Amino acid sequence: MPPSVQSMQSLISCWKKPTLFQISSTCLLVLISGFTLNGCSGTHTETDELVIAGTDSPDKDLGKFFEDMIQSVRAMPNSGLMRGRLAMAYEANGFQDEAIISYGQAAALDPKDFRWPYLSAHLKARRELHQAALDDLARALQIDANYAPAWLWRGTWLLDMNRPDEASTAFEKARALGAYSEATFGRARVLMVKQQYAKALPLLEPLARDSAHPYIYRTLGYALRALGRVDEARAALARGRDAQPIAWQDPRAAEKASFVRGIGRQSFAENLLGAGRLNEALEILETMRREQSDETCAYVQHTCAVLNSLSLAYSRYGREDKAYTLVERGLSINPEFYPFHINIAGHYRQRRELDTALHHIDRAIALNPSIGDAHIQRGRLLIGMSRHADATKALETAIQLEPERPLTLLYLGMAEGQLEHWPQAIEYLERAIRLDPHFALGYVYLARSLGEVGRINEALEAMQTAEQNGAPDYELRTNKLRLKELEAER
Repeated sequence: MPPSVQSMQSLISCWKKPTLFQISSTCLLVLISGFTLNGCSGTHTETDELVIAGTDSPDKDLGKFFEDMIQSVRAMPNSGLMRGRLAMAYEANGFQDEAIISYGQAAALDPKDFRWPYLSAHLKARRELHQAALDDLARALQIDANYAPAWLWRGTWLLDMNRPDEASTAFEKARALGAYSEATFGRARVLMVKQQYAKALPLLEPLARDSAHPYIYRTLGYALRALGRVDEARAALARGRDAQPIAWQDPRAAEKASFVRGIGRQSFAENLLGAGRLNEALEILETMRREQSDETCAYVQHTCAVLNSLSLAYSRYGREDKAYTLVERGLSINPEFYPFHINIAGHYRQRRELDTALHHIDRAIALNPSIGDAHIQRGRLLIGMSRHADATKALETAIQLEPERPLTLLYLGMAEGQLEHWPQAIEYLERAIRLDPHFALGYVYLARSLGEVGRINEALEAMQTAEQNGAPDYELRTNKLRLKELEAER
């Protein structure tokens, strides 16, 4: 049988599975890739066979919501709007495979609605299926070529595919449609990709000054560093250390927010926090808190999770007193909910009440010993308490429980260095910078460790890289003095 026919039969068999099913990888590959055979493509539909999922969710609110949405589709099987609303519901609550198929069905039922190919493009881009995303986006732009965010996304995804000239055209189109600042940053990114740093700089400097967004500062830092302006680059990179990708206003994509239900709202709010959209995240979490009394945290973990996420959100917002009050209240109701202990330990660490912070981390580990982050926090606290051998054990446990992170390896290198186990320190720090070649503090402590074993030239090279990547002035000064002492002792 020809491969194309096999693909078609696999696709049809997917839609004809029982009411609740998991979409196979073959189905999804055929749908996402844009494969075409006798009308079968990313927009192919079997409208009598709608995609059903989520009705058996342990979250009763979410399950009932999906049942109602599916019933609406069954009542109007030829409605693109109903199928598209179901797709948005699936996406907003984490059913991405089902959403992709349902968006394709909605687009086929109503080929004049911009939203369905547009939202499908976003989902595919998040999976790094950029060409499939661009194909869907092209269909959306044929329907409405005057929606500026669509051109911004086109430029962004083209850059991800290393097609800067086409990206530049897309950003210029967005700028003409009124997205001035966003398009200017896009154009600056194009120039960075082309290594035209001197041209990117005058675009980035006013953007950084006006928005103070860490991602812009990080990009500015890279441009300054490439132009040899090391001190200014270090300052900019320091301000961009915690950068998250920029998220611009996108009203049509934002429609999905109204479809979030149950615990899915919490995940959605956390994604908003990650994108720096704090007000929107707080609004969702405060709404969820009002729906159920705090006291139910004593027997409903979901209530505890909302309280904890709300506390973390206020902390990100800079309202530490409010954040602490919320997590303290949660602990008073349910001291067995381990995330409360990890959260409040961070507050005590900031206050330098390290013994109290360690007590809460130890309690979190006792409640759930498999959480790698708790062991990382334990190691960090023990380093601060000069208990470096204990810190090493805690951090080694952490890397057994989860994939290695540069920061975990840095802490291990620091602890081993304090114990004067320099070869072990070097090994951990080299692993850290292999994971993140721009990890400034990794280079700082690697330089110190290399110096201590007499590898002065390599240490000086590591120091230079640390400086180029924006390492803090204090760390640089301290290390430079120590390296001079070691060089003099040779």
